[in-house]
Formats: sequence, C-alpha cells, structure tokens
Amino acid sequence: MTTQSSLIARREFLRFLAASPYVAAAGGIGAFVRLPAALAQNGPAGASDLITDPKRALNVFDFEEVAHRKVQPGHWAYMASGVDDDATLRANREIFKHVQLRPRRLHNATLVDTRVELFGTVYNSPIFLCPTGGERAFFEDGEVSVARAAAARGTLQCLSTMTATPIEDVNKALGRPVWYQLYAPSKWEACEQLLRRVQAAGSTVVMLTVDNTTGRNSETYLRTRPKDLSQCVSCHGPGEPPGPLASRPMFKGIDMTGVRAPNPAMDWEFVDQLRKFWRGKLIIKGIDTHEDARMAVERGFDGILV
Repeated sequence: MTTQSSLIARREFLRFLAASPYVAAAGGIGAFVRLPAALAQNGPAGASDLITDPKRALNVFDFEEVAHRKVQPGHWAYMASGVDDDATLRANREIFKHVQLRPRRLHNATLVDTRVELFGTVYNSPIFLCPTGGERAFFEDGEVSVARAAAARGTLQCLSTMTATPIEDVNKALGRPVWYQLYAPSKWEACEQLLRRVQAAGSTVVMLTVDNTTGRNSETYLRTRPKDLSQCVSCHGPGEPPGPLASRPMFKGIDMTGVRAPNPAMDWEFVDQLRKFWRGKLIIKGIDTHEDARMAVERGFDGILV
C-alpha cells in the first residue's frame, strides 16, 4: 500500500470511530489514538493527519480531532452528540455514500457559478451555516468570528436563539442581517419581545424550530460530559449548565420567570398567531412528514428546512 493510500485508509478509519457513540463514551478518538506515539509509527507523513493550519484541511473532518484536543470536555460532548443513541448522526453520514452525481460533460468549466438568491439576497453558494448555540464555548469570539468568516465567503449565516453573542453584534460583524432561528418562548409576551428585538436588529427571516419542544435525549453528551461539573459552574454559575434562559444574551431584558423555550405547548394555532405577528419571511425547521409540509404551506410558511 502506498503512503497516500495509507493516509486515506487511516482517515476513513478515524471517521468511522468519530461517528461511533461507543467510542465517544470511551473518551473519543483521543482515547484510541494518542500523539506523538501513534503518529510516530507512520513517520513524518503520518503527522499530517492532525492539521496545524486550516489551509491544510482536505475536508471538514480534518478539523474534528484537532478541535477535540483543544475544546473543554463538556463543550466537546455537546458538540459531538446527536440525539438518543446517535443513530441519525450516523445515518446522516452514511447516506451520503449512497448519493451519486450525474455530471453532464463538455460544458465550459471556466464559467461555473454557484451563487444562489434567497429572499432577495445573493449568496456565493447554497451551502450555509446552521444555527449552533453557545459558540463561545469553542472560540472566544464565538458567533462574531463565524460572522466574519461568513462575510468573507459570502455565506448565509443562521443564528441560534441560544447564541452566546447578541444578534446586534453578529449582524454588525456579518455586514448584513442573519437569519434568526427561533426557540419560541412558552409565554407569548416573551416571544413577541424577542421577535421585536430581532426585527429591530434588521433581520427579516425567522426559522421556527419545532422538533424539540419536549427536549432532547442526548445520550452521548450525558455519557461524556465531565462527572465533576465544578469547571462548568466557574463559567455558568450554579445549576445545570448552560444555566437559566434569562442568562442568555437574547433573553436579556425579558421577564423569563416560569417561561420555557422552546414552548412544549406549541401547535398550529400558535403558528397562526406567529404568522400574523411576524411580517418577514417565516421558515419552519424540523418537520419530517409530507403531511406537515403541506400544512406548513397552507399556514403561510415561506420555506421548509429539513
């Protein structure tokens, strides 16, 4: 086997390990592959498995183990975890192996244009940044750094309700409004105040998340988060991290007493109320059936995010 073939085989094996909840429960890939001993067996070429410069990445999975070694265990557990036993996390990766492209040949490849227009804004690619909560857990500047990167690449950025950075700061760094992902508070007054703030910040697209109104059972996170939560308390304060909703930047100034987000009682009547209040574009995020897709269209949603 050539050196290049060995590297490819090694990376495929590491990806397989990374997708396994059993490996995560045992401490992640780092519990099986340690530096420098493991890499020393492959000589200088093997050291390239862990990149030291983003430009050296051949695909996004090249960042994974590097990040694992730099991020606090509790934060990594949150990022690496799916829902339940991670079956869908593995399925999401596996399904791409069964997708094949049918490229048509003999077209002028110097004129390739990947731009796409969504709701009046042109982006350089249909690939976009999904809403991820608490990004300062992974980098000091959090969502602001992501916004700068999105601005540099002409990419759509979606901001989580659980953002660690206020929407005003993110929009300023991005140079245009983000799409705002909404965990609707259980009290309408709180929801209305939140949406008014989003509107005042200039954002005109809201994505209502509907697939976790009863919470999520993240088994890998629960297995791999630190047993001693004192390191979490030093940043988040007492109580289960990441702390109460009221401490989140987007809920500052809103009375969140007794309020849950997302709203476990959310139904289609709530959607009607939301559609009447929000005059911008409204997308539904998290439905799984064609029956719900049809109802979403009938209720006036402008798009569906699967």
